[in-house]
This record gives sequence, C-alpha cells and structure tokens, in this order.
Amino acid sequence: MAYRTFGDLATQVRAELDLDTEDFIQPSELTNYFNSGIRIIEANIIQQNSRDKYLQDEAFISTVAAQEDYTLPSDIIDTKIRKLVFRDGATIYTMRPLISEDSYEVEDVERFYSGSTTYFHWSIYKTSEDYVLRLTPEPTKSVTDAIRVVYFKDLNRYLTDATNCDIPEICYEWLLSYVRFRCYQKELHPNMQVEAGTLEKLQTLMDTTLMGQAADPELHGMEGDTTHYEESN
Repeated sequence: MAYRTFGDLATQVRAELDLDTEDFIQPSELTNYFNSGIRIIEANIIQQNSRDKYLQDEAFISTVAAQEDYTLPSDIIDTKIRKLVFRDGATIYTMRPLISEDSYEVEDVERFYSGSTTYFHWSIYKTSEDYVLRLTPEPTKSVTDAIRVVYFKDLNRYLTDATNCDIPEICYEWLLSYVRFRCYQKELHPNMQVEAGTLEKLQTLMDTTLMGQAADPELHGMEGDTTHYEESN
C-alpha cells in the first residue's frame, strides 16, 4: 500500500472541520492529537499480536575491528531485538544473546580468548541516555553490513508534513476520527458525541481486523519459541 503523509491527513481534517478559517486549534495541537492516536494504534497492534506483520523491520550494522558497542536503529521499540544474523561471505550464523546471570563472566572469558573464535554473543547496555548493542567478543575485523538486525519498530510520529504515516490501512479512518473527536472535544462542539459513536465503531472494526492479521507460527513458518527474545529485555 502507498502510505499517506501526515501533512495530507492534517489537510483533510482541517478541511473537514474548517480549521483554516479559525485559530482555536493550533497546528501544534493537531500534531499532538495525531501522535496520541499513533501511540494508541501501536498499542493495539501489540495487544492484538500483530506486530510481526506491521512493526517488524530490519537494519544492517557494519562491524569495526576492536569495537564492541554499536548504535541500535533509532526507531526500535524499547530495544526489542528479534534476531541478529552474522554474515561474512559464506559464514552465516544466528548470534545468541547473553541473558543469564553468568553472562558477565562469559563476556570476560570471551574477551580474553577473543582470538580463538569468530562467534559473537550480544547484549544490550545502557550507556548515558542511549542503549547500545554490545558484541562479545569484540570483532577482530571490519565487515560491511555484517549484522542483520531483525527488530520491532515504532510507528512513525508526526515530525514533518512530509513524514509517511506508516499505520495499517485499516487504521487510517480511525486515526482521522480520533483527531476530529479531539478537536470537537476541545471546542465542546455539538458534533462531539456523534464523532464519539463513529470512533467506537471504527475501534471495533480496527481491533477485529488487526486480530485477524495476527501471525500464525505454523502457517507462516515463524519460530514459536521466542524465549530468548523476551528474556533479553
């Protein structure tokens, strides 16, 4: 599907509510209403177990010799990494997380014997205000796009008018209704109750549709055991 931009959606709401002829709703407020709706949609997707379909993404990290810490994708949800795959020519394997109480000892051992293995473990560390991906042992050579990171992302927020609103197609009408309702609510507009009824119906439709899109491990060939992913966070 072709995503609509936030600017396009905001223009539609302004036209529907004649917001261009008055200044009761400021542009910054409209932006906040859209972002509030996006957060609700994101929570619904997670609640309906549909994030595999709508929130999964991938990125690539290049290793640097003697560097153990790497920047995570900026749109990752709370460091939610699903899988890391290392690739260097014909050498391909899944990297394993360090998740037990012995992980710190393993880090020290693998650092000491780093010259004897190319197999990486990974963990998440918080340094200052940012989370980083830590590889153990640290790489001994630089490899472009060596690590494929499969992760769960945040939905795009309204940052500029040109930003794509990357929500599922079924959610667009709900989002528009939600923003209209918030505008009516601030103005105590008589249409507020009618919009509330529309919003409730669209909520039911959105939830039902997202629930039907939940991935089935047996049908889609996805892993059923995600214990390592859950325990790593």
